[in-house]
Amino acid sequence: MNSNSFDSTDYLILASITNGITKYTSIFKNCKKTNAGKFRDHVNKLENENLITIDKNDNWFTRNTNPSIILKEDGEKFVKEHLEKINHEWKIHLTNNKK
Repeated sequence: MNSNSFDSTDYLILASITNGITKYTSIFKNCKKTNAGKFRDHVNKLENENLITIDKNDNWFTRNTNPSIILKEDGEKFVKEHLEKINHEWKIHLTNNKK
């Protein structure tokens, strides 16, 4: 997996999950500069890279309306390896929300 193919939205999605924000709509709200279609593209890319998945413990309705997104094993490893960049994007997000 090539971390150069990831941008700030990808890192913010991973940062949100790492910081306990796992619901799809809540993560989307953190990505204010990204429209719904582009956000879905980012989620699909992270799923295709085997970093995230939908939590199978959610019931059918929740999985299909506002699923929980969790890190897969490869995602946990990626987060550990790129923790500095992920934390940086999270700090930017927190700073922008204070304004």
